[in-house]
Amino acid sequence: MSAPLVEAVINLDALSANIDHLRSTVAPAELMVVVKANAYGHGRVRVARHAVSRGVRAIGALDLDTALELREAGIGDEVTILSWLYPPGEDFAPAIRAGIDLGVSSVSELAGIADAARTLVHTTGFVAPRLHLKLDTGLHRNGATDADWPALVDAAVRLERAGLVRTHAVWTHIAEASEEEDTLSLERLLDGVSVARELGATVAVRHLAASSAGLRRADVRLDMVRMGGHCWGIPSIDGVTPAEIGLTPVMSLRAQVLGSRVAADGTAHAWVSAGYGDGVPRNVAGKVEVSVGGVRHRIVDVQRDSLTLKVTGSDVSVGDQAVLFGDGSLGEQTVRQWGDLTATLGDEIAARIAARVPRRYVGDSPETT
Repeated sequence: MSAPLVEAVINLDALSANIDHLRSTVAPAELMVVVKANAYGHGRVRVARHAVSRGVRAIGALDLDTALELREAGIGDEVTILSWLYPPGEDFAPAIRAGIDLGVSSVSELAGIADAARTLVHTTGFVAPRLHLKLDTGLHRNGATDADWPALVDAAVRLERAGLVRTHAVWTHIAEASEEEDTLSLERLLDGVSVARELGATVAVRHLAASSAGLRRADVRLDMVRMGGHCWGIPSIDGVTPAEIGLTPVMSLRAQVLGSRVAADGTAHAWVSAGYGDGVPRNVAGKVEVSVGGVRHRIVDVQRDSLTLKVTGSDVSVGDQAVLFGDGSLGEQTVRQWGDLTATLGDEIAARIAARVPRRYVGDSPETT
């Protein structure tokens, strides 16, 4: 079989090393691996199962469809799967049956969960869902305000006494805008935990830190740290390379040289089989470089299904492998460098790689083929 025109190679050995390093760093706090946006383009089911094989016991799934997909893929109830973003009118019954932990930001969300639990409470094997009550500490993405927090906690405690839910965790997202604001978020969360406990809620787990703060500050790790980009070797800390924080990029985007041409003035260009239809942003033209045979060449244009490199003075042939980004071992830039050079995030570059691009998993895994 011929090589694909474009592929994303996912290095499970690098993923293992990143997860092991991050678990060790945040210990004794637990590491939650967050797989939203299809694990930033890496393939949520495959990498979640691999994370579990490395000892991870908490997965962040964002939405219920993803959470249920992971359960159906064989991730058992010994692993916490947390969902926290729902459309209006969400049906929580499938999630309750599957043992999904539910993030709750409002009394209305809580009411929807309670309604679903009432339909299941007398069924065989019913287990009340565990709740992660969310407090907004400044990011303003979701979560209860300080004013609404006591009412949310009180409602959850009353439902727990009725056997419909289990209070389990209090959490928030910190904005990571500054050290001072992060400290304020921590203080507000801890105040919220105190209020929750005074009202009778069980708070077994407290979590607020994501990749950047979780790596930088021991005081914000509490009981669990949620990490996504760092698991994939994409630093979220400005001015830091993956290697400087002990990480290795997991994804390598590769394509083929399809043709080349030398103009009358001696300028040479080559065409590579990856374009914006594959998720390569058009604004990388003139800013980033692609490695062919260990030599970097500037992208000068991005089309739907291909891109053009300036290769003047280089020996580039049809069929050569072009490495767009990766871990740097083949002379290529990293996805974080792509993000820096195009005024966006490496996370975004990786997450935008299209579904039509095949993912090839390599490295030490029982599933690797």
